[in-house]
Amino acid sequence: MKIVLVLLLLGVGALAEAPSDDEQKKPTAIQDGSAAQSFIRTALYEYLERPPFLAIKAETPFFVKRIYGESRWVALVEFYCGINEQHKALCLTVIIYDPVTNEHRFMTPEDVAKASGDGDSI
Repeated sequence: MKIVLVLLLLGVGALAEAPSDDEQKKPTAIQDGSAAQSFIRTALYEYLERPPFLAIKAETPFFVKRIYGESRWVALVEFYCGINEQHKALCLTVIIYDPVTNEHRFMTPEDVAKASGDGDSI
């Protein structure tokens, strides 16, 4: 339910913005389906410094969002992380992909809302 609420709040701003045709072309690394899933899993695994247990519960397809005044590809990820399946925490993050540099970074949903001008928090 939490992921649906965040998607609704982030998605409203994304729908209101009309990116140009060049901005709408999704980079190969984050194409919907297995390419995006692999990209997200690898990025998250490395960012968390190779946790013993990592299971992605839900992820959104990448969509264009204006962050700090520039178009970026954004995906919301809900996942479990911990020392094993019995000792895990439920986490939520947003992956921000820059198509110009082909680099990514992680932000909280609240930070994305602030950076995109969608409001103070989600």
